[in-house]
Amino acid sequence: MTKQFFFFSIYNIIISINYIFKKIYFVNMVVFTFVVCAEPYKFEALDTMLNLGQAILKKGHQILGIYFYGSGVYSAKRDLKLSSSMRDLPKRLENFLEGNNMKLFACSTWMNFTGLKPEQLIENASQVGLGDLSKWMAESDRVIVFGPGG
Repeated sequence: MTKQFFFFSIYNIIISINYIFKKIYFVNMVVFTFVVCAEPYKFEALDTMLNLGQAILKKGHQILGIYFYGSGVYSAKRDLKLSSSMRDLPKRLENFLEGNNMKLFACSTWMNFTGLKPEQLIENASQVGLGDLSKWMAESDRVIVFGPGG
């Protein structure tokens, strides 16, 4: 084996390792947008979104935004009347947002339909239009819709 061939083989191995490293750690990061279209205790949409969101972030992926649409805007409401046997989904959602430095957005049209005011939303939530959602969808690799729709 000549020195030149040996050097060429080592060089190819280094390039291959570098390629694999980039493929695993950088290229495979997926950007998600979540759209929630169900009330807090209907279809377990919010529970599923929170559980999936934690798993996605744990794997090193990114969630660009969480958008509440249709009757899903009720899921962003701060003070829900809960019985003692019900889990506190608004609090769980607030903790998820706070713990992951994330924001939540509620559809302005549906907030107007339902009579919700921006000050009634949970911490780190704001009212935006469908234009913002379309922007996030264009920037995302995957869009996941939770619930039956608006």
